[in-house]
Amino acid sequence: MNFPKELVEAVREYRVVPFVGAGISMGVKRGMFPSWIQLLEQLAERMGQEGIPDSAIAEVRQRIAQGDFLTAAEQAFKELGAYRFNRFLRERLRVRQPHDVDLSVIRALWELRPPVVLTPNYDDVLLWGREDAEPVSNDQEDELNLMDAEASADKPRVWYLHGTIHRLATLVLAGADYKRLYGDAGQPASYSQYTNALVRLREWIRSKPFLYMGFSFSDPYVLKQLEHVIGITKGRHVPSFALMKKGQIDRGALWPKYNIQLVEYEDHGPPLAEFLRGLGQAAFGGTRVSLSLESLSAAPTPGELPAVSRPTLEQEYARILRTQHRLVLLAPEDSGARALARRVAAQYGERVTWLAPPNVPDCTEAEYCRALAGDAPDASSVTSFDALVEHLRKRAARLGRDHLIVLRYEWGPFDHLTVLGRHLRRMMDELSAVQFHFLIAGGERSAWLLHNMKSFSVFKDAPRREVPDLTVDEVHQFLDAAGHSGARWAQDVHAATGGHLGLLREVLSSEGDLDIDAVTARLVRGPSLRGTVQECLRQDERNGYTGERSCQGVLAKLLAGQQVRELDPLDNQVEYPEVRLYFAGLVRSDGAGKTVLRCKAVELAARDALARKDVRP
Repeated sequence: MNFPKELVEAVREYRVVPFVGAGISMGVKRGMFPSWIQLLEQLAERMGQEGIPDSAIAEVRQRIAQGDFLTAAEQAFKELGAYRFNRFLRERLRVRQPHDVDLSVIRALWELRPPVVLTPNYDDVLLWGREDAEPVSNDQEDELNLMDAEASADKPRVWYLHGTIHRLATLVLAGADYKRLYGDAGQPASYSQYTNALVRLREWIRSKPFLYMGFSFSDPYVLKQLEHVIGITKGRHVPSFALMKKGQIDRGALWPKYNIQLVEYEDHGPPLAEFLRGLGQAAFGGTRVSLSLESLSAAPTPGELPAVSRPTLEQEYARILRTQHRLVLLAPEDSGARALARRVAAQYGERVTWLAPPNVPDCTEAEYCRALAGDAPDASSVTSFDALVEHLRKRAARLGRDHLIVLRYEWGPFDHLTVLGRHLRRMMDELSAVQFHFLIAGGERSAWLLHNMKSFSVFKDAPRREVPDLTVDEVHQFLDAAGHSGARWAQDVHAATGGHLGLLREVLSSEGDLDIDAVTARLVRGPSLRGTVQECLRQDERNGYTGERSCQGVLAKLLAGQQVRELDPLDNQVEYPEVRLYFAGLVRSDGAGKTVLRCKAVELAARDALARKDVRP
């Protein structure tokens, strides 16, 4: 097992703060604890049993279906009243420890010896694994004030951020409860009734590495929690970490927005327990774990590594925007499309709006649009695409002249991206005092929309450009700006990374030699390439791609020295596996136009992945 250096050191120094979500409680025994959606659906059933009017129950169910879980809980509370609502919660969540629960993950967590474990859960599961841990709630100001001084690995605390089922008055479940803890956007910070707890939470997130586990980042209810909690981490220099089952979330999805590094484990239950025990042994000693401090070292924060100046491309893209008002940049993942978009956007000064969709596969329209509105004062009211258009128009009108809108990511439900494309096209075509320009830093999804969008859309018939790989001279420039000798290492680093900006940044984010063999070895040891290859193979399995339709088949041919289809004639049509591998950053076109593996590190990572699948190219 390999673990991030920062994480191992934080555990060893008793600085890490495990932040334990509902998934951990649900895992101790199947069916004992409900998910949040299950809890609310059962609450609606209880309303029916109590004779609540069908219209009120229908309203709660509608809120659940819309993903507005806080309002659903609030309405159920009003209809049932405090006594019946609390009785229901006690029945579902106040559970005595059964004899047949699996506490392996809980006990492995405590083997990390954290002085404080923080949880939004209400149940006692964490205490089942450590009976001498002291529970603390937000209304216990004296205990919170003493926590830094008195909590230790030998005398740990469990901070129930959203209350404990044993003290029902402390529970944070419905919308009004959230305002009580976090305050209201329309009120000053002092409005929060738990100001001390909120201030302490923000200070800890700023100064301590958190270890998030048991969260489903595709769960809209959890997303609402993270809007308050994880969102505070934006721009921090000390990374936090999220433990997720392999394949559960897009690689790198948490880093750019939340400064959280994804750390994957094989499966829930015993494999997660083994992972946590290995982390503890890496921190405190043991013989079963081989620790590599480079393999998962945290990615650099923005600004630590230089930007690559590509003035010819920047001028060309700016000219297209001013003459044709839209441009789709197509590039492999993490290969520089967004970096170029930032430099082009700089030419517009303040007259830029950045749209960053949430990386939540099943988020609602309201959640998607609120995320696109970002940190704007009126973001909470942007709950539809029409409202989003109005929000964008008002912002542009305040700034005047031409206005650039940049779509930074292609995350979220594909249907939402499609609808967004139609609304952006409408903004471009309708008469307005402001001329809108649209820049899309895209990849595989944008390529699909360019070829398949038959209806009115900003993608349909849009001018597009493929972002070229870095040249040797550009790698030379990057290395010089980062404090390395471009003259000495540019050729080797370019060959080892295939001119891929993301791989170049990964190489320079950790210490080590820059000769081609050393760089290749670091890339192979790291998680990015291996994760990317594995995700392409998983995509084959999910979609039933086999033979020549599969990425596995193409990789096998390339590893065997056989030719595959050239990329240029395929015109970015993602139905072809060669194109999907291109957007994953694993293949490129060589000087003769042939499709080749990007670099030696890709070859080694692919060979290992196919060998594990018992495929012999």
